[in-house]
Amino acid sequence: MRPTLIAIGSLQFHSYTFMMAVAFLTAVLLCVRENYRLEQPYPVTPAGGLWVYVGALVGARLYWILQYDTPAHFYQALFFWQGGLVFYGGLAGGALGAMAYLRYKGVPIVPMGDLVMPYLALGHALGRVGCFLNGCCWGAPTSLPWGVSFPKANWGAYEQQLNDGLIDSHAACTLPVHPTQLYCAIGLIAMFFILRSVYKRHGDYTGLVFLLYPILYGCLRFTVEVFRGDSARPLLTMTVSQMVSLGMVLLGGAGLALLHAVRRRKAETSATPETSGE
Repeated sequence: MRPTLIAIGSLQFHSYTFMMAVAFLTAVLLCVRENYRLEQPYPVTPAGGLWVYVGALVGARLYWILQYDTPAHFYQALFFWQGGLVFYGGLAGGALGAMAYLRYKGVPIVPMGDLVMPYLALGHALGRVGCFLNGCCWGAPTSLPWGVSFPKANWGAYEQQLNDGLIDSHAACTLPVHPTQLYCAIGLIAMFFILRSVYKRHGDYTGLVFLLYPILYGCLRFTVEVFRGDSARPLLTMTVSQMVSLGMVLLGGAGLALLHAVRRRKAETSATPETSGE
């Protein structure tokens, strides 16, 4: 845990903010580079990333307020510097920002989504490293050898274990917990390579990568949530994120089935020989 990456006098650079910036710049610049490699590049620039960034920040704050606060405080969604961000809200808000930008530029959404999704996974992986350094999104206690302990300065995990009676106020650090942030980061890196491979091999299958992302991430997040220690389980022992993840998997699977059916029908139609009347 290293919430402050660099401190120069009273000036501090926080690890979470730094990694979020690195994640954003990495994803945006790699997407733009990939676009320019196309035979006919789309008219997009790094400026489009700002639309996504603003949408993601507002969406992440709104989701956090909805889940942990009260709707009466929705106006605080613009106060993103106060912290309290949830990825699924950021994903929804960022998607809306991206669609608005693409519509403005006249760029088709699904083909561009195929190009973007691998780098979204990569950027998210970098962001999860920031979560680990910050000490948020912590895991449940574990006896596994790779469990990590957070110091008392990490009041979130420490306070939870204190309230649960797992430690007392004299403890210097928490009991070892699952490094769920790193579980997610490793899974997202694997997703990046999978989605990139699919994009390279099946680039003409428009929509495939776009729909694979919610399936793969939904499965990953649903699994990682099992080991999270900071998520409430309000329904059927599932967390809110698990319910959203399950919905993503189902919607992505239904979309893939529909996409495959449409492609097969088009293939059958084009393969049917035309008959001429006499």
